[in-house]
Amino acid sequence: MLRRGFDVAIGKINNLEVDFIVTNANEKMYVQVTESMKNESVRERELKPLQKIHNNYKKMVITLDKVIDDEYDGIQSIDIIEWLLK
Repeated sequence: MLRRGFDVAIGKINNLEVDFIVTNANEKMYVQVTESMKNESVRERELKPLQKIHNNYKKMVITLDKVIDDEYDGIQSIDIIEWLLK
C-alpha cells in the first residue's frame, strides 16, 4: 500500500480493530487482512469492524483464500495474489 502511494494507519471502532485505514489525495479505504475467511467465526470477526463504519468509502478484506463470495454486504473480498497483481 505504501508502494502504491497511500498513507497507512490503523484504527479502532469501539473495541474492534481495523487493520489498515489507507488514504491518498483521491481515495480512502478500510482494509482487513486475514489468512482465511472460510471459518464463520473468523469471517464474522473480520467483517464486524467494517460493518460498523457507516460511510461510503471502500471496505475490503484481503485473504489467502481463492475468493468464492467476492462481496459481503458491500465489503469486497479479494485474494492476496489478485490484489498484488492489480
